[in-house]
Parts: sequence; C-alpha cells; structure tokens
Amino acid sequence: MNGDDLESVIESVQDWAGPRSDMGHGSDTQTALVVSCSMSSCKLRGPLWPVDATWNVVSVETLGNQTQERYEGKTVPDSTIEHLRAQHDITAVIVVGHTSCEVLEDAYERWVAPDADSPVGVEVRLNPLRSLVGEGFEEGVLTESLPLQKVRYRLAEYNVRQQVRFLQQALPSSVTVAGYVHDQDGAYSSFPDKRYLVTLDGATDPTTIRARLPDDKSIRVAGLLA
Repeated sequence: MNGDDLESVIESVQDWAGPRSDMGHGSDTQTALVVSCSMSSCKLRGPLWPVDATWNVVSVETLGNQTQERYEGKTVPDSTIEHLRAQHDITAVIVVGHTSCEVLEDAYERWVAPDADSPVGVEVRLNPLRSLVGEGFEEGVLTESLPLQKVRYRLAEYNVRQQVRFLQQALPSSVTVAGYVHDQDGAYSSFPDKRYLVTLDGATDPTTIRARLPDDKSIRVAGLLA
C-alpha cells in the first residue's frame, strides 16, 4: 500500500460522521463497542460473544483497529471510544483484528525500511503500529527466521492482544474487553473465514479463556503466540 492510499483512508476515517448505532434501544439494553480496522478488506460480519441480538452494537473504525492515541504526550483511549463512553453505558468492548490487514503489513514494511518521504499524517497514524512491530521483535513474538506470512499472522494477533491489554487497564473493571482475530487465510485451521477469540480481559491462554466462557462450542478460542 502506498502513502497516497493510506492518506486517503486516514482522511476518510477523520471525516467519518461517527459510528452507527440503534438509538431506539431501551435504557436497559446492553451496549458494546466493536473496534475494527477501517480498511475495506477488514469489514466485520455477524455478532461476536458476548454480544447477541438484544445488544446495542456500535462500530468504531480505526486504522489497524487501534484503541489508543497520543494526546499531549500521553497515551489515551481513542477519542471516538471516549466520546461513545460519554454517550452510552458500555458493557463490553470487542477488538477485531484480521490476518490480511494491509495496515499492519504497511507498518511492518515501514519498520523494516522507514520511508523518509512518507506524508506526515500517515506517519502520525502509523507510528504506534510501527513501534508495536518493534516491541513484537523485542519480546520474541516475531522473529526474522519466520516466513513473512507467519510474521503477518502473528502480528495480527499480537496487535489485538496489545490493544485489548491497553483498554483492560484504561477502562473500568466492569467492562468486558475481548479480542478476536478474523482468520481470512486459514492461519488457525484449515478452514478460513472464521473468527477466533484470542484474549479476554487480558488473559491469553486458550484454556484460561475457555474456562471463563459459557458452554458454547460456537465460540472458537485459539492462539498462535506461545
């Protein structure tokens, strides 16, 4: 993806009129925010646990499903998330990553070979993700010996983990924070186009996560990161 493409996406996100929600729901309806990437290849379909048909679901689209931003030298929750928290009593936040996320691919490429000519707006939005790539290598989650495709898959899950971890620390403990990866490529099994729960309220071990869930086999739990 070139800088012009990313800049266009960033502008569309910034100009977006806001998330869509059903304002007709009653006051006793539970509300969930679903944070996903703004790229067209990462569109979300269908509900994810703990959400069901009775919930009021509000979509939040960010570049690379980021849940945080920098403000006056501090890392704070994304401004759209904060705005919605002021409007709704939030019960859950679900972060959804994607194995074919072009934004993460671009962040990885810019970490490997920084582009000095990249537009300032693109750099500001991608710098947190580029730093996340570096953190992944420092922690051993990503290694240069891995095939590029596996690096991409592991980076998608690592990003979801880190975004959920931030929210879990920033939001009240009463808010459930779950992270999914939409496996568009068959990275988690031989059947692509499935969604996998990879972290729940900071927990990342699949056995620990499964123990916290209802007895529902339709909730797929998995993890690529040891």
